[in-house]
Amino acid sequence: MIARWNHGNGLIPVTLRGVDDIFRAVLDRMSTDFSPELMFDNGNSPRLEMEVGKDAVTAKLPIAGCRPEDIDIEVVGDNLTIRATRQMEEPKDEKAHYLRRERSYEEYEESVKLPVRVKGGETKAEYVDGVLTVTLPREEEAQPRTHVVKVH
Repeated sequence: MIARWNHGNGLIPVTLRGVDDIFRAVLDRMSTDFSPELMFDNGNSPRLEMEVGKDAVTAKLPIAGCRPEDIDIEVVGDNLTIRATRQMEEPKDEKAHYLRRERSYEEYEESVKLPVRVKGGETKAEYVDGVLTVTLPREEEAQPRTHVVKVH
């Protein structure tokens, strides 16, 4: 491969690889939060786990710190949407001095296409110990009918 190099001061490579290296170097100096690997997922996002069983689809989502009234679940056709909000608690003692507080206001939303047809109206949800479990009963699959056609 032939790559042209800026001979003026030798700092600006012309290849795409060089541009990528410059981009990463600048972002690395700004903050670790801007690295390309972390831009869309900082590792703190809850991970949805979905299991397809014989009678139901079960989705589990760890969202500790939420209250049940702050969680919305919607089933439309073959799509499941989960929304949750977690708010930072206001200090009860106005004179308290915090060295560090790590709670904040966060919103989470995820929509997934379900792999099988479900009975959305019979969906059940349970929130125990910071884990949301959504159980969606499967629709019975229509059995193919055999039609005999007589030729006249």
